Amino acid sequence: MFNNSGYYFLGLLAAAIAAFWPKYLSQTPRGIDTYTHVHAFAMAAWSLLLIAQPFLIRARRRSAHRALGVLSYALAALVMVSSLLLAHLRFASMSPPVFLAEARNLYLPVSTVVLFGIAYGMGLYYRRVPSLHAAFMVCTALTMIDPILGRIIGFYFPPLPNDLLYQAITYGTTDLILLGLILARRTDAQSRWALATMLKIFVPVHALWFTLAQSAAWMPFARWFRSLPLT
Repeated sequence: MFNNSGYYFLGLLAAAIAAFWPKYLSQTPRGIDTYTHVHAFAMAAWSLLLIAQPFLIRARRRSAHRALGVLSYALAALVMVSSLLLAHLRFASMSPPVFLAEARNLYLPVSTVVLFGIAYGMGLYYRRVPSLHAAFMVCTALTMIDPILGRIIGFYFPPLPNDLLYQAITYGTTDLILLGLILARRTDAQSRWALATMLKIFVPVHALWFTLAQSAAWMPFARWFRSLPLT
């Protein structure tokens, strides 16, 4: 039932603090745009929610767990909307030459929102089936591994010889963790099904970063998204 997952989410939050310390947490708040602050608040709140929920189940405080579950409706929407708006702000503000060089990187936040939305939507759909609900909610946390681990590698380790290696590590780590969770749930057919379903979605979405996002076929979407009057 993933009752101990709160401890792992605490570790993920600690890693996020290290990842976002150099470029965000250590900076003067007034020098950073509002979209970044809103997104940071949304992700911090979601992390705290993921930490609290399994501990509430362990403590048999199910009414509090359900109350936070209702709150998650608005919070999940804020996570996804703030992610897209922040991505739009950054790519819309680029000069044409910079955008041409950076357009492929738009795939990273967009695909993360897609994976988060699918995992959360499935968790919401199966909210009355505890093992399925828990498994899908765990997968919302797995979408954070790429932005957290990628920044830790970039800020605290020597540069990698090829930019694609960053996602090879972060996506590979994510998918291996998901595979490990599947193998660990040998006696729970329901959660194994949920995790296997998400692995079948995570892997192709991750693979498209190395194919679609690196090709000219990605540019029409990137230009369309950049042209939207969002920020």
